[in-house]
Amino acid sequence: MANLGKKILSAFVEVNEALPKQTEPVATFTSTTTNNSNTTQVNSTKFKEHFEKLLREANLPGPDYFEYSKMLEAMQAVPDEQVRFTTAFAGLSVQGLDKQKLLSSAGQYLQLLDADAQSFHSSVDAALQEKVVEKKQQMDEKEKRIQQLTQEISTLQNELLVMQAEIKENEAKIATNTGGYKYESEAMKNRIVRDIEKIKTYIQ
Repeated sequence: MANLGKKILSAFVEVNEALPKQTEPVATFTSTTTNNSNTTQVNSTKFKEHFEKLLREANLPGPDYFEYSKMLEAMQAVPDEQVRFTTAFAGLSVQGLDKQKLLSSAGQYLQLLDADAQSFHSSVDAALQEKVVEKKQQMDEKEKRIQQLTQEISTLQNELLVMQAEIKENEAKIATNTGGYKYESEAMKNRIVRDIEKIKTYIQ
């Protein structure tokens, strides 16, 4: 039988196929308690259908609590509760149902529900771990990474500002030196040219 907890849980989230498998049920039953909640929510309907199918598929041959509960449901129009319970029992007792079998089979269905609940909660825990806890951890890691990258960006921006200042300072120094070199170079060339003319003039 498919993992019932996983099947129900899949109505809410996508459940990984690796979730634990449910043990095969031994019995099933249909609740005779009137549903006091008149809700029309889809999830409530899914749960109700799940439990009805669970109990129906686990019903053993012969009359037991499952058939008894169905008979009680069919007799809801009878106002007297005691009459319903005794009449339903009388109708099934001719088919071999006795009080001991009725109570023991009801206990088996309770055990089935307990096993189903355990399977369901195991699936819930697994889904929470995969869909919530692990994703929160991933979020925390990404937030830390963002903080690291933000710090790195801030550091790089500061380094860029320092480099820009150094570039401007170096450009100014180079421009000053270039200007000084050019000025003195021209001055020296002019001096030599003048000296050459004077040498030609003064020295025979």
